[in-house]
Amino acid sequence: MSALENFAENLRRLCLAKAGSISAAARGMQIGRSQIESYLQARRAPGRASVKKICEYLGVTEEEMYQRPVSVDLDHGRPSAQRILSAARDALEPLLFADPSAGIAPGIYHAYMTIPSTPGSLLCAVIVIAKQGSATTFRRLTNRAVKRGEYWSRFTGDHKGIVVERLNCLSFVAANQIGTQEPTLMRLWWLPFSEKLLGGHAMIFTPAGPSFSAVVMVPLSAKINLRTALRLAKVYRTTDEAVPRIVRDMIVQQRADFISAVTRDLG
Repeated sequence: MSALENFAENLRRLCLAKAGSISAAARGMQIGRSQIESYLQARRAPGRASVKKICEYLGVTEEEMYQRPVSVDLDHGRPSAQRILSAARDALEPLLFADPSAGIAPGIYHAYMTIPSTPGSLLCAVIVIAKQGSATTFRRLTNRAVKRGEYWSRFTGDHKGIVVERLNCLSFVAANQIGTQEPTLMRLWWLPFSEKLLGGHAMIFTPAGPSFSAVVMVPLSAKINLRTALRLAKVYRTTDEAVPRIVRDMIVQQRADFISAVTRDLG
């Protein structure tokens, strides 16, 4: 390891040992969270003033910070819920609050998703986007399921999560709040049309295991309230006139793009 990498690893371990989380340590040192993150990833070397603050707060010398990582025992039996939450928060904060923030407007959307093994149908779900400071959160609600025991029945749910924008792509990361609390991931891009359409793919869990769906997401009129949006959230035939024509056209393209990408990657 280089001296800068030694500094990064010592900083992480000592901050967690002293403060329980990186964020708490950053506040104690009066150093910005994004600045600390750049040190933790060994992207930049701290200046003299920052090194002095860090060493005084952690109670170590500058020489010790650049030596091979010190041994700090962070685990004493089963980790506490507070430590687990702190670790999760530290992992998510750079995604939630660092630039660029997710460039999607708050509001109510419909997301149309293909149904595995049922190519003639689309599942329509409601997605509510909200801003909390610079963070973007969402909630995906599925109002109606097919009969119990059928393939799609498990997808009725209440998924809550965050939206992160990286590399011109919006990632919707969530966990179902009911049932098995399975995780889900949608990766969407703005489609090249005048309408504010998003298209892409979703990784979802089914009773048969993980699967993938093509997705097209559209904003709803401000005149449509949540109750109405939920009433419209159900399973449609792909030929149903109630599904916007642009959605019917683009869902075919998204499915084809996904198949092409998988075929290319698998050789």
